Amino acid sequence: MTSPAVARDQARLERQARHLFEDQRMRLRLHTLEHITLAGLKAQSDQDFDFVILGSTRMPRKWQEALRAVAATLPQARVVFSDATHTEDALRPILTAVKQETGANALQFRLDDDDAVGISFIATLRQNAQRLRGLPRFALSFPRGLSVMTYDGQPPSFWRTWRPFVGAGVAARLMVAGRSIYAVNHFELPRNLFSCLDPSITGHLVLRWDQGDTAREGTPRHPWGYEPLTRPEFDAEVADSFPFLAGFDWSSLRRPA
Repeated sequence: MTSPAVARDQARLERQARHLFEDQRMRLRLHTLEHITLAGLKAQSDQDFDFVILGSTRMPRKWQEALRAVAATLPQARVVFSDATHTEDALRPILTAVKQETGANALQFRLDDDDAVGISFIATLRQNAQRLRGLPRFALSFPRGLSVMTYDGQPPSFWRTWRPFVGAGVAARLMVAGRSIYAVNHFELPRNLFSCLDPSITGHLVLRWDQGDTAREGTPRHPWGYEPLTRPEFDAEVADSFPFLAGFDWSSLRRPA
C-alpha cells in the first residue's frame, strides 16, 4: 500500500519528467549541449579533465540513446543515468571512487547543458588549484562572462556580465569525500568556503531563454551584473574567448511566435 506522501512525490516526479523530457525541449537541449557546452570543452587548451553528464533513468530510452550519441563526441565525457532524486546522491559514488583512486577529493566544476566555458577555463582553473593546493577546501569563480538572452520569442540580446559565483563554471574542492558541489547553492559557496575570484579570463557564457530552468515560473526579471553589448562587440568577445561559437545562429533558440 502506497502512503499519500509517497503518492504525492511520485505524482510530482511524473509531472517534472513530462516537462523535462518533452520532445521539443529535448531536441533543443541536446542541440545546446552538443553545439555550446561540449563544443566549449572540446576547444579547451588543456584537455586533461573528466566530464560527467548526469541523466535520469526516467528519461525515455530514445533520448537516453541520443544523449549517449552526443556525449560520445567528447572523449572525456561519461554519461551516468541515475534514479536518485537529488544530484548530490547521484554523484556521491562517483566522487567517492575518485577519492579512493587518487587519494584526494576531486576539484569539481559545474556546468549546465546550455552554458559554455571559455577556451582557457580548464588551464586557468588548474593554475589556480596549484596556487591553492595547501588548502583542504576552497571555492573559485571566474566572474567575467557573456550572456545571450531571448524570452517570449524576442530577438536575442547580447550582454557582458559580472557574476561572482554564478553556476556556470564555478569550481570547488570540498573536504567530505563524495560530497558534490551541487550540495551547496553556488551563490552560497563564499559563505562556507575560503573563496577566490579570478577576473583574468572571460570564464563563462550563459544562455537565458524560454527552455532554460529559470523560465519555468515565467519570464525572469532582468538579472544583476548585466551590461548590454552591440552585436559587433559581442562577436569580438566571442572570437577571443569562445571561438567555437563563431557563426552560431542565436535566433534559432527563439521560441516560435
